[in-house]
Amino acid sequence: MSELSGRGVGLDVVRSQIHAIKGSVEVTSSPGQGTTFTLQLPLTLTIAKLIICLVGSTALALSADSVEEVLTPQANQIKHSGAQRFLYWHEQIIPAYRLADLLDYACPIPEVAPSKALSTGTSPQNWAPPMLILRQEQQVFALEVDRLVNEQELVIKPFGTAIEPPNYTYGCTILGDGSLVPIIDGSALLTSRREHHTVESEQLAVRRTGSPLRKSSPVIRTVQTATILVVDDAITLRQTLTLSLERAGFRVLQARDGWEAIDQLRQSPTIKLVICDVEMPNMNGFEFLSYRRQDQHLSTIPVVMLTSRSNTKHRWLALQLGATNYFSKPYLEQEFLAAIETIIK
Repeated sequence: MSELSGRGVGLDVVRSQIHAIKGSVEVTSSPGQGTTFTLQLPLTLTIAKLIICLVGSTALALSADSVEEVLTPQANQIKHSGAQRFLYWHEQIIPAYRLADLLDYACPIPEVAPSKALSTGTSPQNWAPPMLILRQEQQVFALEVDRLVNEQELVIKPFGTAIEPPNYTYGCTILGDGSLVPIIDGSALLTSRREHHTVESEQLAVRRTGSPLRKSSPVIRTVQTATILVVDDAITLRQTLTLSLERAGFRVLQARDGWEAIDQLRQSPTIKLVICDVEMPNMNGFEFLSYRRQDQHLSTIPVVMLTSRSNTKHRWLALQLGATNYFSKPYLEQEFLAAIETIIK
């Protein structure tokens, strides 16, 4: 103890540091019982349930919400037509692809010791590689991986801006031993490879014939999967809305409040639309709209409000602050998705 002890200098430093990262400190004291300090820190990352798998020795992750089923196919379920494989699944024939064939990585991958966090039990040698069943709009397809590791809730960290990542990646996650695992969107990856193969075929035709397949000028093809950011502090609503949007063919990122949404927008320049709630901690929907309109880049990204506040006053305020549209809960899914597609187009 010293003459400086008990003057609250240390507490003031803690409060300043917590406020600097948009957190808060609460103190409750009861005479004769003690004092409770409650620190609230913003979670600027997204937590999602991920399926970890291996392609060769490389670990990859897919969102569990985008996977309808995981199975080990029997020999009589696999069909072939030329070079294309198909899977007999629930009385329908769906195309099957190897994830390793869809990935196109031109740089050598260094050999490293396998991560203990990725260790799995050995499967019988007569078992076929596992397949993940995914849906792309109205089409269902199977994605074959070499091994499944596990399914767990992990934090998704967006990529930085130093190098532009592939358009079929969400970000990456970090396992318990520090291993980095990229997270991919299976539907966007398949679309990207189809577009790439189409362009390659046209270029090959030009080299063979000296003229393009079409008389018009070549068109640069891009993947049409738009990225949407869902902002809501209720995890149930976020997950439900994410599943609905992914089934409609969109790629979805999530945020818990306005501050986290701003971080996501700055780190993910591919976001085309924001769906935002009104009542949220730290920064609510109206505060987010006010902050957004002051940023030249963020103000160009349309924002749709989705909230339980259905009165005219809140709708008017949101539109005055720059919201593109305003929906109240509960909402009609088809009507809502149609409005989203119209705004993005």
